[in-house]
Amino acid sequence: MDHVFISGGDFDDQGSVGRCVLPDTVPHGKQLVLETVTGFYFGDGALIGAAFLTVAGQRFAFPWVQCSAPGPTFADRRWYGFNHHVRIYVNGPATLQFDADGGQGGGDPGHTEISGSYAVCGHLVDL
Repeated sequence: MDHVFISGGDFDDQGSVGRCVLPDTVPHGKQLVLETVTGFYFGDGALIGAAFLTVAGQRFAFPWVQCSAPGPTFADRRWYGFNHHVRIYVNGPATLQFDADGGQGGGDPGHTEISGSYAVCGHLVDL
């Protein structure tokens, strides 16, 4: 029997730019069929590399798309996002972790705001 799987979380920037360990895990005896991977990010003067989803030692890269034109100064807020249709199979037990490949904020270090989140959806099937 299939069960819908939806999970998401915000960056915590612990150990990596854009790190997010999703709160929902793939249980033992189940296989997750991921169908959609989504990311959202903004930062003051932000530059960011690809988002990596790590599952069971495998990394899948998702490029960020800049969603706003840069302002007149480097420190202006920039917005990025992605939404990809995928077919990734994950056997449980497994944890889904995202990291961004590099990144920086170009504003005043005391006032630079960086934030973002990731979400996935798919379905769980019995192994």
